[in-house]
Amino acid sequence: MLTASVIAITGKLVMTDSLMPAGQDFAFVEVVVQPGDTLWTIAKSQVPDSDPRDVVGSIRDLNQLQSADIFPGQVLTVSVKKSFQPLQLAEGRSTP
Repeated sequence: MLTASVIAITGKLVMTDSLMPAGQDFAFVEVVVQPGDTLWTIAKSQVPDSDPRDVVGSIRDLNQLQSADIFPGQVLTVSVKKSFQPLQLAEGRSTP
C-alpha cells in the first residue's frame, strides 16, 4: 500500500523531458515506501499514464539512488503531472 502526501513544491517545467513535456505543470509528491513496494510499482501507481521505465529513472535521479534497492519507511520524491479542477461558478452566475 502506498502512502503519498503532496508537498508545496509546484511549478512549470521548461525543459523537454520524456516524462514531462515542455510547459507541462508538475508537482512533487513524497511517497513512503511500504513493505513489498518496488520502484516499478511506485512508478505505475503515481504516474500511470507514463512509461514506468522513464518514471523509475526519474525517481532514481531525483532521489540520487545508486540502485533500485529501496526499503520500507524510506521517503521518495516523485515528479507527477499536476491535476487540475475546472473552475465552477457560484450558483446563479454566468460567464460573460
